[in-house]
Amino acid sequence: MNIDEDTGSGNYLDIYEEHKVPDKYESNHWLILTLSTIVNVCWRIQRNFQRSLYNVRNGGWKMMRYKQKLIDFLCAFSKVMISLSELEQAFQGEQIDYETFAGIVMELENEGSLGAVKSHGRNGKPLSLAYHYRINKRLLQGEYVRELHQWSTRLHPDISLDAYYRLSPDIWRADLPYIEQIDAYLKRGSRPTRQAPAPERSYELVQDEKWITDHGGQALLERLGIWEQLQIVPVSDPLMLAVNPSIGFASKNHLHLIVENKSTFQGLIPELPGMAFSSLILGYGRKIVGNLGMLSLQYPVQSADHELYYFGDIDLEGIMIWYDLHVKFGVKLAMPFYLACLDKPSAKGKQNHRLNEEALHAFISFFNQGEANRINAMLGEGCYIPQETLKSEELIRVGRETVWSQKGYQSN
Repeated sequence: MNIDEDTGSGNYLDIYEEHKVPDKYESNHWLILTLSTIVNVCWRIQRNFQRSLYNVRNGGWKMMRYKQKLIDFLCAFSKVMISLSELEQAFQGEQIDYETFAGIVMELENEGSLGAVKSHGRNGKPLSLAYHYRINKRLLQGEYVRELHQWSTRLHPDISLDAYYRLSPDIWRADLPYIEQIDAYLKRGSRPTRQAPAPERSYELVQDEKWITDHGGQALLERLGIWEQLQIVPVSDPLMLAVNPSIGFASKNHLHLIVENKSTFQGLIPELPGMAFSSLILGYGRKIVGNLGMLSLQYPVQSADHELYYFGDIDLEGIMIWYDLHVKFGVKLAMPFYLACLDKPSAKGKQNHRLNEEALHAFISFFNQGEANRINAMLGEGCYIPQETLKSEELIRVGRETVWSQKGYQSN
C-alpha cells in the first residue's frame, strides 16, 4: 500500500487488494470486509479533500492579502512610473517567494493596473516581469471607490465615509476594524443621550479606554462625522485664559484671541477690558491644538456666535500651529498683529522646524504679494520673527485701534 500522507496520493486498488477476501471465506464475511474497505477508502478521500480545501482557501486568502497590500502601496506611491525594485519594497518584512510576487504583479499587469514599459525590457525569468511599469491609479482607485460604495450601504446611516474618498486606501484599511465596532455600537441602540468622558465612551465603542485620546480615535470619529453625536467630553488640560469683564455673557457675539507665548499674553492682560475680545487665551505652543476644545466648557455661552483669532511667531512651527487650529476649529489669523511684526527685522534661528507646504501656502494667502515674498524669503534663509518683537505698548495699540468683528477686522 502506497499513500503519501501529505499529498493524499495513493493507489486505492492496493487498498482493495490488501483487504481482498480469499474465495474460501463465506459470502457474509466477504461482505463485511468489503464494506470495511469501502469505509476506509471513503475516509481517506474525505480527509485528503479537506486538506486540499484548506490549502486552497489558505493560499487564496494569502494571495488576496498580498494583492491588496500591493494595490495600497501603488495608490500611495507618489510617482506615475515605478521600477521593479520599488515594487519589491511593498513586501518589505514579508516572507514572499518570487513566484508569488511575480504572479501578483502579472495579475495587475493583465488587469491593466500596471502597464509594462516595453522599451526598458523584462527580467527574462520564467515568470517574466518588466523592469519598469506605469501605474494606472484611476483603475486602482476605481476598485477602492467601489469598495467604499459597498460599505456605505452596509453601515449605520450616521456613519459617513466621504472623507475616505480623499484619503489613501491604507488609512481606510487601518480604520476599518474600528469602523465595524462603531457600526455595531450604533446599531445596538440609539445615540448617546448624555455626555461622557473620552475614556468611558472609548471603552464603550472599541473596548479600549485610551483609543480616543492616545490612539487616533478622535480623528477617526471626526472623519466619520459622528464626533459631536457621540457627546464625548475631551480629556484635555484646562485652558489658560483671561475673561474680559466688560463684555457680558449676554452678548450675542464673542471674539477670542489666542496668543502663542506667555510674554504676549501677560502684555495684553492689563488692557483686555479696553479691547473687543471676550477672552484672551494662552496657547503654550502646540498644546492649544489639543486643548481648545475646552473653550466651550470653560466659556459656556452656547446661544451666541464665537469667532477665534490667532497670533503667533512667524516661523514654520507658529504657522503650523495656526493651520491645525484653522482646520480643526476655523481659527482666523489676527492679521493686524502679524502685519505689525512684518515691520520689524527678522532673527536667525529655528532651522530645525519641519516645512509643511500646505500650511505655509494657506498662511501667506492672507498677505499681499510683497508680504508673501518676504515671508517666503525669510523662512528660506532660516530666519523668523517672534511675536515678542512687539513691545507691550505696541500690542495694546494694535489691539485697541483695530475694529474687530465677526466678519474680520478694520484698522482705524
